[in-house]
Amino acid sequence: MKQRLLAITDGAPTLPLLVLFALNLVDEFDRLAFGILTPDIRDTFGLSDTGIVAIGAGASVLVLLMAMPIAYLADRTKRVRLAAVAAVVWGTMGVVTGLAPVLVVLILGRLGSGLGRIVNEPVHASLLTDYYAAPTHPRVFSAHRFANPLSAVFAVPIGLAGATLGWRTTFVIIAIPTFVLAPLLSRLREPARGASIDEQLATEAATEAHISFGEARRQLFAVRTLRRTWTAIFFLGIASIPINQFISLFYEQVYGFDAFRRGIVTFLLGAATVVGLLVGQRFGRAAITNGTPERLAVLNGVSFVVLGVGLALMALSPWALLSLTFGFLGLIGLGFYQPMYFPLVGLVAPPRVRSQAFGYAILFLGGGGLVSVFVASLGESRGYRPAIAILSVLLVIGGFIAMSASSFVRRDIAQAAATLSTARLVREELDRAGERALLVCRGVEVAYDQVQVLFGIDLEVREGEILALLGTNGSGKSTLLKAICGLEDPIGGAIFFDGADITHADANQSAASGIVLVPGGKAVFPTLTVAEHLRAASWMFRDDRPHLERAIADVYDTFPRLLERREQLAGNLSGGEQQMLALGMAFIAKPKLLMIDELSLGLAPTIVEQLLGIVRRIRDGGTAVVLVEQSINVALTVAERAYFLEKGEVRFEGPTAELLKRDDIVRSVFLEGNAATRRRRGDAVPARLAPAQDASVVLRVDSLSKSFGGILAVDDTSFDLADGEILGLIGPNGAGKTTIFDLISGFVAPNRGRIELDGVNVTEVSAEGRAWLGLGRSFQDARLVPALTVAENLAIGLDRHLLIRDHVASMLSLPLAVRLEEDVAWAVDDLIELMNLGAFRNKFVSELSTGSRRIVDLAMTIAHDPRVLLLDEPSSGIAQAETEALGPLLRRIQSETGCALLVIEHDMPLITTMSDRLIALDLGHPIAEGTPSEVIRDPRVVSSYLGGDLATINRSGRNGERKKRKPTKAGSASR
Repeated sequence: MKQRLLAITDGAPTLPLLVLFALNLVDEFDRLAFGILTPDIRDTFGLSDTGIVAIGAGASVLVLLMAMPIAYLADRTKRVRLAAVAAVVWGTMGVVTGLAPVLVVLILGRLGSGLGRIVNEPVHASLLTDYYAAPTHPRVFSAHRFANPLSAVFAVPIGLAGATLGWRTTFVIIAIPTFVLAPLLSRLREPARGASIDEQLATEAATEAHISFGEARRQLFAVRTLRRTWTAIFFLGIASIPINQFISLFYEQVYGFDAFRRGIVTFLLGAATVVGLLVGQRFGRAAITNGTPERLAVLNGVSFVVLGVGLALMALSPWALLSLTFGFLGLIGLGFYQPMYFPLVGLVAPPRVRSQAFGYAILFLGGGGLVSVFVASLGESRGYRPAIAILSVLLVIGGFIAMSASSFVRRDIAQAAATLSTARLVREELDRAGERALLVCRGVEVAYDQVQVLFGIDLEVREGEILALLGTNGSGKSTLLKAICGLEDPIGGAIFFDGADITHADANQSAASGIVLVPGGKAVFPTLTVAEHLRAASWMFRDDRPHLERAIADVYDTFPRLLERREQLAGNLSGGEQQMLALGMAFIAKPKLLMIDELSLGLAPTIVEQLLGIVRRIRDGGTAVVLVEQSINVALTVAERAYFLEKGEVRFEGPTAELLKRDDIVRSVFLEGNAATRRRRGDAVPARLAPAQDASVVLRVDSLSKSFGGILAVDDTSFDLADGEILGLIGPNGAGKTTIFDLISGFVAPNRGRIELDGVNVTEVSAEGRAWLGLGRSFQDARLVPALTVAENLAIGLDRHLLIRDHVASMLSLPLAVRLEEDVAWAVDDLIELMNLGAFRNKFVSELSTGSRRIVDLAMTIAHDPRVLLLDEPSSGIAQAETEALGPLLRRIQSETGCALLVIEHDMPLITTMSDRLIALDLGHPIAEGTPSEVIRDPRVVSSYLGGDLATINRSGRNGERKKRKPTKAGSASR
């Protein structure tokens, strides 16, 4: 006997397995007795079938809800001690069940008894996983779970005792063995969490701080194998929780079995589970030892299918013997499932939160138990044959879900093992380097649903440095920042901040630890005022009034425009003013690490220059800064080191100066392939022919004025746009540029003035009407339909050119409708090829990065084929290499379509090389007009808009425009 036990554990001590097996065996007596004696208990308290099933299933479900608190406690305390306490509780409540004088006491007894037994699942499983090596897990868990069907051996004595002594006495007797076994637990040692992977690493990890419940939840739900398995277990819970009661009631109702014969049925079906365990442990061990752990997930699903099919045939069989045969075969699946499931969870769950991994499974199982009550009511009203048939269908569905987890198993096993080793590896690397790294990312991976975005990102941010995070559009820069600050949960890798593991910390924990993120794009609440935003940003320091007063005063000093707008709704601010507000909110915090996503997005050069000085000042105060920038020129003015990402991987890491030499990675991804940019880098941009002197006016703006809440946004502005002309609008943030676009396109009505489109007065015409007349408009924030694919969004842009709009014709596939759809498909294909969007064709817009959405938005404006096209910061959010290719593309579009362009842009090389004329605005009124060279040299434009920093003015440009400034050394004085 001893040799057989040692064979199961591969020579490891057998005492833990024996004690936990015995406890699992004796506490099964309670569940077994309640199932066999259900009709007797029902009659004692005068309940219906539905009522007694509801008590059993309901008590089980309520107890299952306690699985997570118990599992959480098990991951933070000694599990051996917790198991001993639970055993005493179970025995005591078993006695209370037998002595219950009224229904309320019976229910309380069932709850208490179940609460003690529920500890077995997460605590016993976690202990066994750490006591024994992974290859032995199928045998160990098979032996441990063998107690469940073995208890069926006692079904006949329990049934006989119930028939002779009564159900009350039976419950008191079966509780006695638990009080005998509980003291034996004190002889067991407490194993280190993860000892089966690496005992030394597990012992070191035991000294680290406990993982919070929220962080553990995020960590576990990032394991895709667990998510699929838990979903499958929900379907298993519908059948497995009430299965003994269902079978007992089924054989009583359909075949008239009494308590003794129902005990025999339970014994036979328990024997089937034993067969399943014996067969399953062989398959499970083979899957692990042969290096194919993903087969555990497949076989796990197979067991569900076997159970479901067996139950269905049992319910549909016309004879009792045939029904028992199919039931026996089906219950083999229930036994076969356990040697697959427990080792699988033990392998993929991070060791320090493994108890909670088993606990969540119990929670999902309980959710399925809730559904079983409704199936029981169906059994009472319609019969148990159709009720059990329904259970079988649900089990088969769950089986296929469980099988689908196989594709994630290998990766999740590697990640679970890495959670023990990464912390030590990071500390060893830092000791060897002799430098203090504030933030360390190792192998970080992030996915949105099934689309993986980041692949094994390694990154370090040192104390007191400014790091530039650069990359192509859609490379994952913003996603990486979200993972660091807790807005996205990584599916792999580790993130350490200030020596602490924050891989799965949420946003609140990250902010409290000193990580502050300024998100790119829309980062404000439109319905709150500027002052309310700044008060909301001070939530972590609400008790430090002196700091808040100083910080808010500094924000207003830094951004005087916000002081003027402090009582205005953020939704009424310009895009640049909203960016200022987002930055101001971040400055109020006391960050150890400040991450800025798109610093220059939507901001005038003079404001960017000012912000760069602020960034340096923040760095000089000891704060590390990660700067995500599309403009390499801007990033080079402040950062000494840079990382460059492409397609979710690091392509470059090192000094920023070396990045300039890497034309193989600093290139255009979307626009490089079109004919407009098929030239060598450094070639001069072909000169563009100016529109004819006698060209007709296609857009006339006359004396436009507009106020918002007493603030004059546009003040008596007039200009003409000639046919074929490209006219640029420049000016500081809040100068009224976007408001002019809103007035021209009909989204805002002017207080005064007149707008003519191709000689037609459109001042009172709706935005839709102006679009039909040939007015096209893009928005700074790329207003697309997120629930549609890229191709579908482009098709919407072609709507103006459809000759028929008959839904019936489309539904009936009439020839003209079919030809139109083919024409649209061809046009979409051309646009996708032109903008190099083939890789994104069938992706939803919601899955795209800011820059990628901008490219799609630009393609939609081209599809519209307008007479007059308004472009609001077309380079906003796209990489510098794309911006450098954008000017020639827009000039080509204008030349081929013949449309006139009115463009708002802060990138000076782009707007000056593509425009025929420039108009500079300030405070809603033109201050300069003329050729680009004339306007950018105007003293008023230089002082109010451009400033003196060439890098912030020349955000793009790869030749003479790119004059990098030597980065300021960490700790030196700011500009």
